Amino acid sequence: MTTSAHLDASPAAVMPGDEVRIPLELRNSGNVVEAYGFEVLGPAAAWTVVEPSTLSLYPDTAGTVHLVVRPPRDSAVPPGELAYGVRVLPQEQPEHATVPEGLLDIGAYADFSAELTPRLSQGSGGARFQLALDNRGNHPLTVSLSAKDQSDALRFTLPSTATVVGAGQAAFVRIPVRARRRMWRGMPTPHPFQVTAAPAEDGVAPAVLDGTLLHRPVLSATALRALLAVLALLAALAVIWFTLLRPAVRGAAKEAVKGPVQAAESKAAEAKEAAEKAAAGGGAGGAAKPSPDPGASPGASPGTGPAPQAQANLFSTRLTAEAGAGATKSATYTVPDDKVLRLTDLILENPQGDAGTVTFSVGGKPLLAPALENFREQDFHWASALLAGPKQEITITLACRTIGKPPAAAAPTKCSASALLSGTLE
Repeated sequence: MTTSAHLDASPAAVMPGDEVRIPLELRNSGNVVEAYGFEVLGPAAAWTVVEPSTLSLYPDTAGTVHLVVRPPRDSAVPPGELAYGVRVLPQEQPEHATVPEGLLDIGAYADFSAELTPRLSQGSGGARFQLALDNRGNHPLTVSLSAKDQSDALRFTLPSTATVVGAGQAAFVRIPVRARRRMWRGMPTPHPFQVTAAPAEDGVAPAVLDGTLLHRPVLSATALRALLAVLALLAALAVIWFTLLRPAVRGAAKEAVKGPVQAAESKAAEAKEAAEKAAAGGGAGGAAKPSPDPGASPGASPGTGPAPQAQANLFSTRLTAEAGAGATKSATYTVPDDKVLRLTDLILENPQGDAGTVTFSVGGKPLLAPALENFREQDFHWASALLAGPKQEITITLACRTIGKPPAAAAPTKCSASALLSGTLE
């Protein structure tokens, strides 16, 4: 054999996304100048090249080329040992081709993230949230879940066992959240909480996700007003019945039976007289036609409820806050002196993909504080409106951590977040 090739027998370690250079030693034992080509065999061929791609050797000389291995950072590349081969092709004497073999030791890596949807939900008893667990690494992850709220006002229903997420896969877990105590009336109360998704693997940071349950009363202000209106209507109908309709009905009933009673009394008297004459040996009985039933029921008009309130003015405004990296800025709307704002809709916008937090407050009380990196646009709609009284302030506070880089646009110099507020002014 005029050509020999040698690869190191020990596995070459490489992490997906990195590269390793593996020497391949060649010797031309023939008596002619030989040019060699190379072909990588096996699954590693897709991400391995030989440098240089050809090599010429004089007789009885040796040389070295390098295999440059660059496995992609992809979940399709599993960790562990992977065999490969290199076909060495002599151009002058192709019958002396040889195939040295080697091993690659592919490293394991983890790439884990989680998302809680929706970030805010509402209900009189509770609501359901969904947790998405995304494993973009190249080996399975075992993830444990926990949840807590600062006021201990909520109960969380979590899986009793850890969730296993396969490589390159996502798992979805439903998380019912309920208030410990039922609220019958009052203003809706927000209860912020956190869900922690912790992979069992060392070195993989847990994902801490913020959520909010807006606890609504069983009887909202609208329902209470409707109930009071119904009770008032029933009371009015009761007064009309006992003071007007009932006496009229009773009087009409007496008048209706007065004529038949008198006719019956007359017939009874005639029958008695005829019986007395028959007993005396004579007389004749007679019959009288019954008189028609007179009487009629008087009509009655129903009561009416309270007049409807005048419609409120529709309201809509937009707040925009901008802040540099590491800075905090706010944008505020103040309710007019003689008005009450009923806020029914809120849309938060993060057009640049910035990282940080935006806090939504009413009257100095924070209601929402979502992380910017978790959304580009997020909307909230409340059946029971959030109320802001006269001179109260509605504020968004932007805390910028990292300025985003929107595609196909100039790089911004500040974080930017907006809030579109909608409702009515009364």
